[in-house]
Amino acid sequence: MSTPSNRPGRLGVGVIGAGRVGAVLGAALRSAGHAVVGVTAVSAESTERAELLLPGVPVLTVPEVVERAELVLVAVPDDHLPELISGLAQGGHWQPGQLVVHVAGRWGTSVLEPARAAGAIPLAIHPAMTFTGMSMDLDRLADCPFGVTAPAAVRPIAQALVVEMGGEPVVIPEADRTLYHAALTHGANNLTTLIGQATQVLEEIGVDEPSRVLGALSRASVDNALRSGESTLTGPVVRGDAGTVREHRLALAEAALASGREDVLRTYTFMARATADRAKDRGALSPADHQRVVQALGPDAPDSPDSPALPQEPTPPVVVTSPQEFRTLLRSRAVALGPEATVGFVPTMGALHDGHGHLVRQARAENDLVAVSIFVNPLQFGPGEDLSRYPSDLPGDLARLTELGVDVVFAPAVEDMYPGGLPLVRVSSGELGNQLEGSSRPGHFDGVLTVVAKLFALVTGGHQVRAYFGQKDAQQLLIIQRMVRDLNVDVQICPVAIVRAPDGLALSSRNAYLNDDERAAALVLSRTLQELAQGAVTVEQARDAINVQQIGAGPDTVELDYLTVVDPQTLQPVDPVPGTLALVAARVGTTRLIDNHHL
Repeated sequence: MSTPSNRPGRLGVGVIGAGRVGAVLGAALRSAGHAVVGVTAVSAESTERAELLLPGVPVLTVPEVVERAELVLVAVPDDHLPELISGLAQGGHWQPGQLVVHVAGRWGTSVLEPARAAGAIPLAIHPAMTFTGMSMDLDRLADCPFGVTAPAAVRPIAQALVVEMGGEPVVIPEADRTLYHAALTHGANNLTTLIGQATQVLEEIGVDEPSRVLGALSRASVDNALRSGESTLTGPVVRGDAGTVREHRLALAEAALASGREDVLRTYTFMARATADRAKDRGALSPADHQRVVQALGPDAPDSPDSPALPQEPTPPVVVTSPQEFRTLLRSRAVALGPEATVGFVPTMGALHDGHGHLVRQARAENDLVAVSIFVNPLQFGPGEDLSRYPSDLPGDLARLTELGVDVVFAPAVEDMYPGGLPLVRVSSGELGNQLEGSSRPGHFDGVLTVVAKLFALVTGGHQVRAYFGQKDAQQLLIIQRMVRDLNVDVQICPVAIVRAPDGLALSSRNAYLNDDERAAALVLSRTLQELAQGAVTVEQARDAINVQQIGAGPDTVELDYLTVVDPQTLQPVDPVPGTLALVAARVGTTRLIDNHHL
C-alpha cells in the first residue's frame, strides 16, 4: 500500500475498471487532490480512456492496484463484483484499514464482506447519472446525487468522498439498496425505452428528426413530473378520453401487424392501464371514466396484436383446508384441463420467502396447474425445538401466492391432517434419516416423510404430478427421492437450486429469528462452504473458521453442529473431490441453520 502523503485527507487511489464510470470518478478524486496510483484496463477502449482521463497513471493488474492503494475504487459490472471481492480476499490482497469503495447501484456493503473480514473499510457510493466516459462527465458530477451505503461509523468517509467529487450524498439503507436501484432503473432506463419506442413510431410514419418533434414535450413532461409529481399529468387517459385511447390502440395494432413487432402496442397498453389506475387512485379520474378507458384498451389476448395483453388483477388461489376437498378439487381441475395435464406441487410450512417463490415460479412455468400446501407439521419437530414460535403469516403467504399465479392452496390445521391425534403408523427414513440432521434431530425425517407421503397421496390420481423441493435441504431432498423410488410413488421430484440473499445467506424461514448481529455472523457458513468448494481451505480449516469466527456478535454466536463432505447419493463421508457435497449445520444465536455446496 502506498505511503500516505503528509497532506491531510490525501489518499493513494487505485481504480479497478477504467470503464465509463471508474475512469471519470478516478479523475474526479484526482482533481480533489488525491493521488491515483494505478488503474486496471483490459480492453483497448478502456486503456484509451485511462490515458485520456488519468494521464500518467500506470496500468496495472488488479492485485497490483490493491497492493498500492489506500482507497480502492471498484467500478466493475454488478454481477462481477462478488466474485472479484471474494477472489481478492482468498488471495490475501485486502489490507487492514484500506478503504474499499464500489459504485454498483444494486449492492450495498454486504458484497464487500470478504474485504471487511480482512480489516478493510467497506463503502458503497452510486452516482445517479449516466456516464459517457469523457471529460464532460466531470462537470456533470456537480450536485449529482450519490446513493451512499456504509456502516454508521464510517459513513462520513463515504459522504466526504462524494462531496469532494462535487456530488451530493443521499443515504440509502443496506436493506433498501436493491429497491433504490430498481427505482432508478425504472425511472431512467425504462424511460429511455419508452422514448425509443415513440421515436420508432414517428420514424415509421416518415417524420423527419423525430427526436426534435418529441424532445420539447418529453423534456417538459419529465421536468414537470420531477418538480410537481403526477398532478401535472395530461393526455387522453387522465382526461377520460376513451375514444382517443381506443383509436390509439387500434392504430398501434395495425402498425404491429404491418411490422410484425408488438412491443410498442403492448407497452402502450400496459402503461395506459397503469396511468389510468394511478389517476383513479389519486382522484384525478372518476371510476366511470376509468372503466371506459380500461374497456377501450381492449381484452386480454397476449397472442393477438389487435387485442393486446392487459395487466389484469391476479386471481387469488382457491384455499381449502379439508384433505378430501383438496383431493377432489385437484382431480376435477386436472380432468378439465385434459388427459395430458400436469400438476406442479410445492409443499411448504408457510412464512414464504423468495426461495419458496423460486420453487413456485418453476412449478408455474412447467405445469398446467399449480398447488401449494402450507402446513407446519408437528411430527418433524423434536422436544425443545421451535414449533411454538415457527413464523406464520397466512394472509401474507396468500398474497404472495396470488402474485405468483398459484391455482390451489391447501392450508389444513393439525386436526385436519391428523384427525384423532398424531398418527401411529409413520414412514421410516431408515439409515439415511439417522445421520447428520437426523442425528441432531431424532425422528425429524420420519415426520417429514410421513407428512409428504400423505400429501402425495392427496395430489396424485390419474394425472402427472411434479413436486418441487429446494436443494438447501439436501438430506431431506435425497430421502424424499428415495422414498418415491423405494415405495413406487407416482410423483416426479424436481430439485430446485438454493436461493441466496445478496450477502450469500441461504434463504430460510428461520432467518426471521436472526437479529442484525446474528445475521452477520451467519454469513460465515456460506462463505466457508464456498472456500471449501473452491479448494481454498481443508475441511478441518473450514470447521476451525466457523468455530473461531467473531463477526458482529462475538465468538460465541455460531455453534457448529457439523461440517462434512459426503457422497450426495449415500451421505457417507468422503474426501472432498469434485462431485461430492459439503454440508454444514450450526446454531446461530438460538436459531439452527443449514447450508450446503457442491464441490
